[in-house]
Amino acid sequence: MIRKPFGLWLLLLATTAVNAFAQDTQYRLSKYINPSFQQITLKIDPDQATFSGETTITIDVIRQTDTIGFYQKDLNIQKAELIGKDARIPLNVSSHEYDIQQGKAQRTIPANRYKLHIVFSGSVNNTSDGLYLSKFEGLNYIFTQFEDMYARQAFPSFDEPGFKIPYQMTIISPEKHTVLSNTPVQTRQVKDGWQTVAFKKTKPMPTYLIALAVGELDSYDIPNLHVPGKIYTPKGQASRTKFAAKHTARILANLENYFGFPYPYEKLDFVAVPNFTYGAMENVGLVTYRSSLLLLEDEPRVAEQRSTLNVIAHELAHMWYGNLVTMAWWDDLWLNEAFASWMASKVMMDLYPEQNFKGSLVQERAFGADSSPTVKPVKKVVKSQSDVMDGLGLNYSKGESILQLIESMVGQESFQKGVQTYMKNNKWRNAEAGDLWEVLSKVADFDVPAMMKTYLEQPSYPLVSFSTNGEISQSRYHLSGAEVKEQTWIVPLSISYKKNGKIARTNLFLDLAKTKVNELSEADWIFPNDNAMGYMRWKVSPQQLNALLEDISALNAREKKSLLYNTEALFAAGEADLTQVMAVLNTLIADEDPMIGSAVVSTLNQFLYLVDKNNEDLFAKFVTEQLTPWFERLGTNDQPQDSTDTTRLRGAVYGVLSRYSDTQSMIAINKTLAEEYMSDPTSVPRNIATKALAAMARHSQDDWFQKMKDLYINNTDALVRGTLANAMIFSDDEHIKRTLDFALSEYVTPANTITVVSRAISDLENKNMFYQWLDKHFNALTQKMPAYHVAHFPEYLSTSCNKKDIEAAKHFYADKKDHFEGMARSYEITLSKSSQCVALKEANQDSFNKYLSEAVTH
Repeated sequence: MIRKPFGLWLLLLATTAVNAFAQDTQYRLSKYINPSFQQITLKIDPDQATFSGETTITIDVIRQTDTIGFYQKDLNIQKAELIGKDARIPLNVSSHEYDIQQGKAQRTIPANRYKLHIVFSGSVNNTSDGLYLSKFEGLNYIFTQFEDMYARQAFPSFDEPGFKIPYQMTIISPEKHTVLSNTPVQTRQVKDGWQTVAFKKTKPMPTYLIALAVGELDSYDIPNLHVPGKIYTPKGQASRTKFAAKHTARILANLENYFGFPYPYEKLDFVAVPNFTYGAMENVGLVTYRSSLLLLEDEPRVAEQRSTLNVIAHELAHMWYGNLVTMAWWDDLWLNEAFASWMASKVMMDLYPEQNFKGSLVQERAFGADSSPTVKPVKKVVKSQSDVMDGLGLNYSKGESILQLIESMVGQESFQKGVQTYMKNNKWRNAEAGDLWEVLSKVADFDVPAMMKTYLEQPSYPLVSFSTNGEISQSRYHLSGAEVKEQTWIVPLSISYKKNGKIARTNLFLDLAKTKVNELSEADWIFPNDNAMGYMRWKVSPQQLNALLEDISALNAREKKSLLYNTEALFAAGEADLTQVMAVLNTLIADEDPMIGSAVVSTLNQFLYLVDKNNEDLFAKFVTEQLTPWFERLGTNDQPQDSTDTTRLRGAVYGVLSRYSDTQSMIAINKTLAEEYMSDPTSVPRNIATKALAAMARHSQDDWFQKMKDLYINNTDALVRGTLANAMIFSDDEHIKRTLDFALSEYVTPANTITVVSRAISDLENKNMFYQWLDKHFNALTQKMPAYHVAHFPEYLSTSCNKKDIEAAKHFYADKKDHFEGMARSYEITLSKSSQCVALKEANQDSFNKYLSEAVTH
């Protein structure tokens, strides 16, 4: 080592730190200019393609500068000036990376308080991002979706979650329209056919939670709230919101009780949006929902209530976690969503036990994506909108799993106390994940931050292996043949084991690559995942697995499901053979719990990548033999006494049989159900109807494309359209092309286009025809779809188990992926997934075919 003189070293260190800070923060606005209040006026006519506005932002300039930074995207800035006590300073605005605008003055701006005044205009978006147009039954509506970085498309602002300030919105529109925003109306003036609606000033909040709606909206009162609340819908639809309205106050009260203080805002309105990219958005006081979630029958089937109730609980949980206490930057979005998902599950367990959220293994929704060699940590560097959306699903599922794990270790009461303290400490402010871990550490007897760091600041999860001599080791789980960087975790293990004829339990933290626990030496069997709360996969010897199967009654329902999923995951990793998976499956197939039955069918579906034209007949015979007894018992009609688990099992069993079984009775059932639904969409449960219609699309000689297309066009119910969109899976090129063309029509909303396209090609073993169509229509498709769908285009449409398809994808995206934000990353993920699938198929095809042949023969 060569030492530098101390003074020079200190100077270099300081210079390096400054340069590093500049590099790290160039995608963010200056910390030396802070907004404290923003007034926004927008002039909007839903029947016009453009809008205009002006905004005044109160800012504090902390140190002198000649440049004021703010965000805008695709707006026309007509005027920008800084208003001080004694002068107006014109700003010359130039655009830079990350949508940052630099308003440069011709003289130095002293440190002081100013008002930044900007006049602007813009075009209404058509793709459900930012401020956008939505059409329904011949009428135009304007809605907004500002998370994560879309507020800048509607008005200039300090569009970062860390700038949490009050806003005052004023909207000018034709007087026939209902106008909504985050707060109650303060004044409304009408002149010459136009209304000027000024809303009350908001509480401090980030820009991504601002919302507005303009259009001929109807409404239905939400009863029993202690603040005003309505559900708004497109004209003529309000009467269909009774179910959601009835349950909202109950859900809100449950959340208030958990957090220990009332809902913190002045009103609570919902809006049913006909064209919506996501499920819902937790805008303060004006929560927007995909219309299918709110526009239901008065008393929908129990299983069909699940999504609506859960999403309402999720969005209302955000009112505390995310809205009242807000992340400081987008790298903590995962905790926003994880907490809301975790809290929603808790509400569902408390209020709707019939939905059996206690039986849900949330981690199983995360494991697939989190095992990829390309996956990034949940807590990662975020610079752009595409960075936020990269791995978005893991924000929900992995994050919720980790919170469940911590709560199970800390205890429910202590965990709740920690959350309440966290809320009290940080309300109306910004916070980081570390602030929560610090609070939870005070109620836990283990190092919460250290454990969280291993799960959230590095990708993937551990595979914990148990040797018969008591040795325990950990490695990074990955699919067979994948190359990954090795890691270690702090893995909490809650272990049940049987030794000398007695079942015992022990707990430990595995924080090394390898350790030894003598009491586990020569155990008959080991189950290291008490109540299936762990975020890991695990492996024992084949002999111990067989012994556990003989003692299967020692496990509860969650643990049985976890055992099955875990064994299938070991097979995919090359750590177990197919006979082990089938041994577990055959043990559980006799279980009378319908939740276990659904897990069995779900596991069968995991092998569909191995089903092709060469073995489809064998697979059809296999599933027909295995599932027909269940089908004969369950049928296709819901019964009054059915649990949600029974209903889901019915749909799962029928889904496999309707797809693969070619018996005359099944063909007749498919046709009857499809025709019943077409004549009366309320007569058949949606999960059954989708599968019956898909069976007719695949196999019928009749023109079911035209039948489904006509019903889609003539019925504007989002639930009916969603059922049809998911069923348009044809087997011949002509009808697939007609479906793809239909996706580009005016009848399919931008947000739903991806569903129609992805389902249309979902059965293609060779996508050559699709890429030929895509060559002609790529521009039209990407111009119509929301930015999120465009960014993830390759994952939605190009993941394949076919080598020729992979080469076709490489050729197709070569000159396209770098022209759309986020698409290159999606392309990378797609190639990795596809290559992994090909490798798995090559490794497992022979053993799968052999198993089918032997199983059907016997």
